[in-house]
Amino acid sequence: NVTVGAFSTVTYTLSGNAGTGAATVTLSGSAGGTTTADVSGNYSFSGLGNGGYTVTPTKAGFTFAPTSQTVTVSGANVTVPNFTATGTQSTWVISGAITNGAGATVTLSGAASASVTANSTGAYAFPPEPNGSYTVTPSETGFTFAPATQAVTINGANVSNVNFTASASGKAPIAIDVKTFVDQAAASSTVSTSSFSTAAGNELLLAFIATDYLRGTNTTVSSVTGAGLTWALVVRTNKQSGTSEIWRAFAASPLTNVTVKATLSQSVASSLTVVTFTGVDPSGTSGSGAIGATGTGSARTGAPTASLVTTRNNSWVFGAGNDYDNATARTPAAGQSLVHQYLSPAGDTYWVQTQNSPTPASGTTVRINDTAPTGDRYNLSICEILQAP
Repeated sequence: NVTVGAFSTVTYTLSGNAGTGAATVTLSGSAGGTTTADVSGNYSFSGLGNGGYTVTPTKAGFTFAPTSQTVTVSGANVTVPNFTATGTQSTWVISGAITNGAGATVTLSGAASASVTANSTGAYAFPPEPNGSYTVTPSETGFTFAPATQAVTINGANVSNVNFTASASGKAPIAIDVKTFVDQAAASSTVSTSSFSTAAGNELLLAFIATDYLRGTNTTVSSVTGAGLTWALVVRTNKQSGTSEIWRAFAASPLTNVTVKATLSQSVASSLTVVTFTGVDPSGTSGSGAIGATGTGSARTGAPTASLVTTRNNSWVFGAGNDYDNATARTPAAGQSLVHQYLSPAGDTYWVQTQNSPTPASGTTVRINDTAPTGDRYNLSICEILQAP
């Protein structure tokens, strides 16, 4: 009888340290292959038979000593003496992409600082920076980002795929920043506010002016000046005695301790209310881009009313009125309120009135009106304020 013995193949492992993480380690000789060192630089090859092998590490920006090592596997696992890696590159690139983020500003802070703009596809890359800890933050008006920031560490290598997603956020609504007024019982051809300051840039200023009438040609506002701005008439209603007018200006920068003055065509009692608005359309000159439709109303007797049709979503309607017949408190219609009201000793009422909130849809008829009094003479001017597009 012949007995056939069982044979088995024994293999071994070759391991070591490349001197730096993420190095590519190449094996050649009796067998070949490549592997990538872990973050600590450790690597290993398994399933090797007896024989001679050469181990060679490589990594961009590094040199290795020795450049390679030759070892022999002979019936046992082998530990290769450690390599020493020396960096030849001192700075590295952080890059990524922002979905829906073309044109976004991307800021780097931490061990160094930089700011770049994402290209038309949302991709960005910072100039090469040294090793260290950083924070990457994207920003763009009208957008939010997920995540809001990312922490990044450069450790001898470029860092890629620092990615974000941009989402359109709701536009800032129109809001009142400053409201100031002056009521002038004594007849005068000018009326001026006390000093005021605004909190932000890109604010629309509206001057609401209502006056009495004395004699001759009816009263008008000749000009509005102040705050170092250029003022322009928005709407005037003076078919009945006295005038109700709205004037506009635009402040690109915050204002500090400024006043506004209206000059009248004759010396009469008057009231001046100045309101500043944020969240408005900044286009045009002297606030023209922030003004949409206008409307007027006047009658020798009746409940004050004027209407317009909105031209943009989320616009807000304000008005200024004067009652020549009586000093009588206004009763605004539903959904409206008084910004200011002056019951003049001269026997007039001067007031500013508004919707309680903006109108959601363009093309909506908006009416500024009072339910009382119903039998007095009045002028009423109204205008639409436009939200930033």
